[in-house]
Amino acid sequence: MGLFTPRPTLFDVCISLFVFIPWIKGDQARSIFIVFYTAFLVAYSLSLKPKRSYRSLPLSLLTVWSLIGVFIHSFAVYPTSRTSLYVNYYLMIEGFLFIFFAVLFITTVIKYSTNIKFIYLLLPIGIYPWISDLQRTGNVTVMAAIGASIFLYLVCSKRYKLSIPVGLIGLTGVIIHWKWVYLKFFCRPKVWSQLFINMFYRPVRYVGKDIVDPGIELSPWLEKFMTTHLGEHLDKCKPWLATIFGGGFSQTLDPNYIWVSKNNYGWLYRQNDYLALGMDLGVIATILVIWFIIDSVKKIGVSAHAILFWAVTLVCMFQVTMYIPYKAGIWLMVIALCLTNGVRGRHL
Repeated sequence: MGLFTPRPTLFDVCISLFVFIPWIKGDQARSIFIVFYTAFLVAYSLSLKPKRSYRSLPLSLLTVWSLIGVFIHSFAVYPTSRTSLYVNYYLMIEGFLFIFFAVLFITTVIKYSTNIKFIYLLLPIGIYPWISDLQRTGNVTVMAAIGASIFLYLVCSKRYKLSIPVGLIGLTGVIIHWKWVYLKFFCRPKVWSQLFINMFYRPVRYVGKDIVDPGIELSPWLEKFMTTHLGEHLDKCKPWLATIFGGGFSQTLDPNYIWVSKNNYGWLYRQNDYLALGMDLGVIATILVIWFIIDSVKKIGVSAHAILFWAVTLVCMFQVTMYIPYKAGIWLMVIALCLTNGVRGRHL
């Protein structure tokens, strides 16, 4: 079957417009586009018959957990609260809307698309601004992830004669540019260590008199409830609550950064979406995302479609990606594309 067999529908064409997210100016505009354009696709899908069934327990639980996080970290219902005045703002800051609409986008595309294989031809349009940025910064993560995924696919599909030269080419590239690779990788273990610590223990951190990490944030009603029952012990218990609930989204001026205390490294990119999400929503959220990845890998199987899906999961392990709207939009498209085209049969 070719890229255009069966013939793509108008709904499929509407889905393909997601690749233009990086060309929208401004992260705020991109975030709004993801939310409202997904709402448009969901509304459109109400007039269509589903082409295939799809269920994902980890995505369902992740959505519910992120919704609970709104009430744990931010939500206050008294009339003069900021939440009452700016409820939409609070919902978006807490991250629930983005997680909810990301899940809606993936499930809607899988269920109602007819043929979106042609979007593979359009992906260069979506990643061109990103590639241009990579050329400017010298970032090699995306290319390394794609190369590793191709090698992994060749090994899993038992094409050893091809996997050996591909592996040798990749190894040669690393050896030749090992100083550059080392420079790019050097800070990541320290960032991951700080993220991992914050997943399980999130106290308020200071540098001098300046707060560099406000610690776990609890909504007023939960703070009052716990103060009533724990009293003076609440301050000692709060940092440990991060294990279950996380610290909450947007606890710094820029959620893409984290203050690394070891050796006073200062502000660094978080460089790992899974640990960053665990820091924001607790270990449970990270477990659910890993569960979704494992479940998706099983559904896609060892096929060419798996290459891009594996690449996405690897990039998210070494970069902060899903917190940046234009990157998140493209990756959501790739995930939906791989799941839709990689599965076998109509029922997922």
